[in-house]
Parts: sequence; structure tokens; C-alpha cells
Amino acid sequence: MGMRVVAATEAGWDAVDTVMRADASSRNCQCQFHILENADARRTTRGSRRDLLREQVRTLDPPRGLVAFEGGTAVGWCGVEPRVRVRHVLASRLVRAHSLYAADDPGLWAIYCILVPPPRRRRGVGAALLSAALEHAVSHGATAFEAYPIDTSRRGGELPPGFSTGTVAMFAGHGFAAVAALPSARTLMHRLA
Repeated sequence: MGMRVVAATEAGWDAVDTVMRADASSRNCQCQFHILENADARRTTRGSRRDLLREQVRTLDPPRGLVAFEGGTAVGWCGVEPRVRVRHVLASRLVRAHSLYAADDPGLWAIYCILVPPPRRRRGVGAALLSAALEHAVSHGATAFEAYPIDTSRRGGELPPGFSTGTVAMFAGHGFAAVAALPSARTLMHRLA
């Protein structure tokens, strides 16, 4: 079976929801951690975050996120969109201090979530999502990329529970360069389009 990756709007809500329900941490987050500022996030529930994601998938232009399919089964999600819409990241003092780009740069796209449920990992789903995210963003005017993946070398080679950002090695393999270390073994990385 071949793998294909499409925009979430094309994949449809049921496919996005299938991936989100496949892992306990994604069921809780609903890919809102990087989107909502802390104060806004505290006012949400799991159900309201799910409703937010459904509305974002349905209405945002350019589309928010991509879904990977193996055959007809949704097997992965990638959160990718203009960084100006990613409010939690924009509120981060560390990202602001180290990012090479202005907060209001409309050409900078953030790749902040690569969610592959554990049974589907190590089969190329994450790499396919990252490649497709780069193409998707460029087709919508991206001039540069920012990401916040896990540096497994800072974690003794282990991935954390609820892992959904991709790894430094995966992003480096796609031309990203490390800019700064972030908390929780994350690394701020950049790449030109």
C-alpha cells in the first residue's frame, strides 16, 4: 500500500479525528498546545479543544495541517501553518529571543506537530509528513520554516511520553539547522524554503 499525504481540509474531519483518537496525549491536546496561549488553553476542555480543531480544519485558509494515509487509513497528522497563527509559540520568550524571524513575518511557517501513533512509527510516516509539509507551505507562499523537535541525544536516546514534534535528526535530514536549545529537550530549528 502506498502512502499519501493531503491537506486536512481534503482529508476531512473523520480522518483528522481518527489520528487524534489513536493516542492518549493527542486525544487530550487536539493539536491546540502550540495554537492557544496559556490563559486561553486553561479555559478549554478536551471537548472544546476537539471542537476548536474541527473548526480550524474546516475554515482556515491556508489549511491547517496535513493527514497521512496508508491505503485508506489515516495514520499521521502534521501541524503546519503560518507562524503568525501559532500563538503559544509567538508568546514564548525563548523563541522570540532566538528566532531569526520577526513575529509578524507572514512568510515564516511553523511545523510544530508531527503525530504518528506508536503502532505506526518507524515506517516513514513522519518523514512523509515533513516532506509534504514543506511542499504544502511553499505552495502557499512560505519563504522559511521554523520547528521545535525533540533532541533525543538530550534524553539519552529516548522519546518522551506524548511525543509529537518529530526529532532533530529528522528535521536535520530535511535541511533544518539548529538555532537554540529549548526546554523539555526541544530545539528551535530553521530552514529557508
